Amino acid sequence: MSSLEEDFYLKGIAQNDFEVLQQIYKESLPGVQRYVTKNSGTPDDARDVFQDAIVIIFKKVSKQELVLTTRFHVYLFSICRRLWLKQLKKKWNKEVPFESKREFGFEDDFAETMLKSRKWELFNKYFQKLSEECQQALKLLFNGESSKEIAQKMGYSEDYAKRKKYKCKIQLTDMVRNDPEYRALKE
Repeated sequence: MSSLEEDFYLKGIAQNDFEVLQQIYKESLPGVQRYVTKNSGTPDDARDVFQDAIVIIFKKVSKQELVLTTRFHVYLFSICRRLWLKQLKKKWNKEVPFESKREFGFEDDFAETMLKSRKWELFNKYFQKLSEECQQALKLLFNGESSKEIAQKMGYSEDYAKRKKYKCKIQLTDMVRNDPEYRALKE
């Protein structure tokens, strides 16, 4: 995908054009700030992530390694999201519970990307409301640990670990499904 708008942004970044960078910040930073602040971050965190994403794009453009397959702002948001998830992972010093497959491919359109982001925010909102014990059990489960491994790491019997992860999954699922925003996202 190479349009005049995308070329304009990429060229502006490559040339460190202040006006183009200012326009990119104006158009894309608010969405990144909303995402980061709804996911345990601050506006300063969002600005840092955003700046890091611009640097990544600058390096790729400078090496002529960047070929956009989607709109520029979708690509930029996707980088920011991945950077923030990495920071959360470091902050929690544990695995962040999300699917290991690419959740935001560059081929996604903006509306679908935003829908996935809203679903993630809803999931994360209720995940944070679970007990610490449930969070730990589900993090292990989401990261591919077996019931036996969860039991060993948490000091449970294997039967108790199975029941615990099941109850925690049901609790999380019920909270998400009872949220009015979930029903709106399903429609």
